[in-house]
Amino acid sequence: MNNIQPFNGLQTISSKTDLGIVTTLTAKIGISERGSIAFGDKTLLANYVYDRGEDYKLVYTVIDVDGNAESFADDEGILPTLFLSPGGENYVSVIPYHPTKELEISIPVFNRGTIELPKANKPFLGDYIGISNQYSIFFYADIWSEKQPDKMEAIEFKDGMIIKKHTVKIPLPRNNKIFIADNEIHLLTTVENGWLHRQIDELGNIKNERQITSSSEFFWQILSLSFEEESYILCEENGKISVEIITVTGDCRNKELIDIGDEFFNTWQPEKIGDNTSVTRFNGEFGNGWLTTKNDELLEIFYNKDTKGYRNLITDEVLELQSDLIISGLNKTADNAYAVVFYPMTDDRKKKKNLFVLNKAI
Repeated sequence: MNNIQPFNGLQTISSKTDLGIVTTLTAKIGISERGSIAFGDKTLLANYVYDRGEDYKLVYTVIDVDGNAESFADDEGILPTLFLSPGGENYVSVIPYHPTKELEISIPVFNRGTIELPKANKPFLGDYIGISNQYSIFFYADIWSEKQPDKMEAIEFKDGMIIKKHTVKIPLPRNNKIFIADNEIHLLTTVENGWLHRQIDELGNIKNERQITSSSEFFWQILSLSFEEESYILCEENGKISVEIITVTGDCRNKELIDIGDEFFNTWQPEKIGDNTSVTRFNGEFGNGWLTTKNDELLEIFYNKDTKGYRNLITDEVLELQSDLIISGLNKTADNAYAVVFYPMTDDRKKKKNLFVLNKAI
């Protein structure tokens, strides 16, 4: 295969603020975000960069913590899904151009010169979650179905190469959240009179389970989950954000963190950035933002409601950016440091010429 080639069609400007380095990527015609992920201590973005008409290129941009950037064009396909191999190498699944078939291939983002074009397979709809042993794990829960079981894809590696993709159905109940740590895969879902905590292997086999009588009826995300240590689960009700603490013996108590006055509409998979520390993004009726927690402590929470940019509701600090921004990605860069990717809200992708990347430490 051919390696990706340098691309010079994006202008990059970085500026230092009290809250971190903000980098602005500007395209001449338009730019559309397609995901971001850690690249060592840097951030790797996948974007479509538009030309005149409907033409576009798949472009990867690497941004370091100081805001320096370089970009590369990829001609192998579209609809990129970024992920990491068990060895920490950056991979991407793309759909090669074909007049009648929509199949995906999974290939390294960089250093392709010594590999052959792999066999294409049916795309998996789920999100990349993390690494467990020699597998890269993806997970999908169909929130619109009451019957479909959750699905997991485990991409198996050996000697740094993909050898097989395993797609498995998770035994009911469905609508699980997933958490991976220390080569263990944990699931949590709501059941009658509480929550069900299960541990599975990479092929979906149940290894351990327990039912938890929680003090909260509903939860949003898993901050940490274990049978051997205390677990921390992110909850919210009517704008009151809290953490449900589950002991090893299954006892529960709830700790309120902050009342933002607005309920969540959506949250995304928390990004672990340090020991017991993770960053979770959210949105609601009046805006979007992110919060950083360490176990049951709230370290920071940024929200763009009634703000030109994002305000830390704890310290009242403001990250000044343009109004009406949406968060498209968030990833770890270093211990207790992360990057957030923003784009302007617009109905026309070609009017969206800028992306913004904040590099921040806590």
